[in-house]
Amino acid sequence: MSYDGILLTRSNNFAMATGGKRNYIYMFGDEGSNSLFITKDGKAYFVGNTIEEPRLMAEELGVLGCEAKSFLWFEGSAAALVRKEFTGTLVSDDGSLGENVNGKLTYLRALLASGELEKYRRLGKLAAEAMSTTLDATQAGQAEADVAAKLIAEGVKRRCQVPVALVAADERIAKFRHPLPTEALLIPGALQERTLRGYVMIVGCFIKEGLVASITRFKKVGDIDPTIPGAFARICGVDALMQEASVAGKTLGNVFAVCQKGYADLGFSANEWHNHHQGGATGYAGRTAKGTPGETFPILDTRWSQRVKDIAGMDVQFGHAFAWNPSAVGVKSEDTFILLPDGKQEIVTATPHLPQVDLATVLGRKTLVTKSGIAGT
Repeated sequence: MSYDGILLTRSNNFAMATGGKRNYIYMFGDEGSNSLFITKDGKAYFVGNTIEEPRLMAEELGVLGCEAKSFLWFEGSAAALVRKEFTGTLVSDDGSLGENVNGKLTYLRALLASGELEKYRRLGKLAAEAMSTTLDATQAGQAEADVAAKLIAEGVKRRCQVPVALVAADERIAKFRHPLPTEALLIPGALQERTLRGYVMIVGCFIKEGLVASITRFKKVGDIDPTIPGAFARICGVDALMQEASVAGKTLGNVFAVCQKGYADLGFSANEWHNHHQGGATGYAGRTAKGTPGETFPILDTRWSQRVKDIAGMDVQFGHAFAWNPSAVGVKSEDTFILLPDGKQEIVTATPHLPQVDLATVLGRKTLVTKSGIAGT
């Protein structure tokens, strides 16, 4: 279907359309405080209130040649202004104007041009540095909340947002797949802050210019169950199988089938994948699309390059980014890697200074995939 204009308000779509520009105030919401309206012929407009216009035009959109259409903060809305000034079939990514096409933008958010792939390399390095510095500072007796605070601080030092900072110590790793760090309550209650005794899981998502890099690492700080290192190596093996399967022409459902088989083949419960999502394609969202049984989301669909050439006359080759995260009781594996147009893969969150998992032994064969082991072992 042909549209005459689209209003983009969600922060991830705004970032995708503008090369990483920011339209938010509250960092953890889906929608920004202002919008971008793009017409069918390619004209772009800032649409928002007069509070946001000066900064957005000076620091974000002015350099892109956008014009501004604003309203006083207490009257009107972006959708109302666009509806008043433009005609035709108008749509939005939040349902405020015509059809909500956010779902139709999913694959566009996953397509990464060469400049975005290079950004991912740099973002992944920053994420890995922040995680490594946090691991170096982590020791027995620390509170989970202090470990999370360190991870966030190291991310912010590197000018990244850190919207996800999960930390679990010891038995909490086995109990919870999304362990918010325990924190003392404002009014003291039953929940007490947990401190590290044996080992810790640290999970971080780092955002810069709209792109998201996800990484999970573990550290041994004391005595741990002797079965943990072996289970950790095997879950890294599942992750490696999923990365190997993430190739052009396949779908996320194809990769998920490999994941399901990998759990069983490497000694986990065949239904272990029921207990947590397994990750998927990333980009301008933590997970642009998750792997699920039968998911048809295509990996490197070359038809999009041809469509860009047909419409814009530009020869653009796209890549993708992925963050798979298989997990089992007490263990998890997660990195962000990019799939380049030529089919090569690069783990952008690699931490080669940590102990490395012997994946050749785990898989019974050689693999190009690398995985960091448990720090401190």
